[in-house]
Amino acid sequence: DRYCKPGFQSRYWGHGGAGKVRDSLNYKNKMATQSISLKFKPFPYFYPIIQQKSIMDIRKHLIEIIPALAITLLCLSPVFSFSQGKQANIWYFGAKAGVDFNQGSPPIALLNSQMHNNAFAGCASISDSSGNLLFYSDGRTIWNKNHIFMQNGQVVGVPSTQGAMIVPFPDNNHLYYFFNFTWDNPAFQYHFQYSIIDMDLDNGNGGVVADKKEIRLLNNSSWHLSAVHHVNGKDIWVLAHGYQNDGYYAYLATVDSLHHTPIISQVGSVFDGSTGYMKISPNGKKVAAAVNSSLSGEFFDLVDFNNETGMVSDINLVHKLGGYYGVEFSPDNTKLYTNGIINLYQYDLTAGSPQDILESEVILTDNTSRGALQLGPDGKIYCSFGGNGSEFYLSVIHSPNEAGLACNLERDAVYLEGKITNEGLPSFIQSYLNDPTFTAQHFCLGDATTFEIDDTNGIDSVYWKFNDLPNMPNDTSTRFSPEYVFSHAGTYHVDLTVYSGLLEKTVTQDITIHPIPEPNLGSDTMFCNTGFVITLKPNCDGTYRWNDFS
Repeated sequence: DRYCKPGFQSRYWGHGGAGKVRDSLNYKNKMATQSISLKFKPFPYFYPIIQQKSIMDIRKHLIEIIPALAITLLCLSPVFSFSQGKQANIWYFGAKAGVDFNQGSPPIALLNSQMHNNAFAGCASISDSSGNLLFYSDGRTIWNKNHIFMQNGQVVGVPSTQGAMIVPFPDNNHLYYFFNFTWDNPAFQYHFQYSIIDMDLDNGNGGVVADKKEIRLLNNSSWHLSAVHHVNGKDIWVLAHGYQNDGYYAYLATVDSLHHTPIISQVGSVFDGSTGYMKISPNGKKVAAAVNSSLSGEFFDLVDFNNETGMVSDINLVHKLGGYYGVEFSPDNTKLYTNGIINLYQYDLTAGSPQDILESEVILTDNTSRGALQLGPDGKIYCSFGGNGSEFYLSVIHSPNEAGLACNLERDAVYLEGKITNEGLPSFIQSYLNDPTFTAQHFCLGDATTFEIDDTNGIDSVYWKFNDLPNMPNDTSTRFSPEYVFSHAGTYHVDLTVYSGLLEKTVTQDITIHPIPEPNLGSDTMFCNTGFVITLKPNCDGTYRWNDFS
């Protein structure tokens, strides 16, 4: 059997013997009474529908028609999502500012931060899978969940745009990599390094492992840093960039270790400035980086990323326009946002060519100060405009998947209770913030279509809406893996809403249900001579198995 066009996996022709799989049957036989059948085979069963009796010599007859599930076999390629619980639910940043998403959206302001060094830009936070704070940092000092210095938690570092990143060991809830930047004063060079944090130290409050501290990975780096899951859903890519060169450096954290030998890709622009944010898209397919340089000016690069190999390739566009600083992708990976000293921009990544993407530019607001853009666990993008009266607030893009002004930017949306944002927000593994995804099987009218969420980590409950008008209001489900029989053939917009604590996200996917095909062999035909050849065609798409019962 082979995969079929819409309607069938196989068609079987035979004449009482072994039968053969083919698109038509050339039949040659002596004069005799024969019965010829055609079976349409879906995966994995035959279903009898029609049977006719043969009463004439060498006739062609449709004996069985077996309906199949159209495109069932063609749309089951695995889709990985990485909603790893609630690790990104608590943020600390700026001048003792913070927000907590555990109570829902919008987040509530936190007043217990101990970032006494006044994190002007780069910072990091991490919680466990239930949303409980573990530790946070401004890139130089690490504070534990009790807001006191972590054991051995003073690390050599410099204030920088993306000054810290926290990455868990794959398949380990107790060990974490802490990435940051340091510098050599005489050489005026920044360097990329990491330390290991063991949460079993200090009676469960965590500590930096003494002999695993400030291990250098890359000399002469910029301050650009991002992370995303490997396509296998377990390992994690950590991406850095060189300074005064065009090199992307991808380091893979596996169950066994962090690979110190990076995957190096020389593509795109030379980063002759360290300032600016870099983000990998939540699905691991794109990288956007903003660069502020006194030599070549401000620009952003958009390139492709392969989250299986770690390679960066195919420069999509380079755009030079003053003041680029923050960058972020929409949770559905179709929009890119960037800001600068004056404006906040949106670009449509589905527009087509690089020029088309540039021409899709929409200015969402002006009179902003530069600052970080960070996707939240509620699917909204938060903006830290550190000036012009906005330093006590976070602005919010409420619907970042929507094009143009429909993305719904709200200035000064979250009041920080007197704390100040500055220019930074914590960076997270980007795949934590990807939209939930699901797959479906069985698309033939009359069969139960089954649905499966690709990753249920961190999801407390779900609500499915199949939008099947004749069956309303009975076209819903609260099961994680529901089955549903659609009322008629056609395309349905299936909505999945997932709930994580008091947060919720809704995604929509089109599902097409196909009607039962009706193959036609034409009228019965009688032949009286021997030695002739009959060519039979069912006149519909599919793969055939023939049988003439000889």
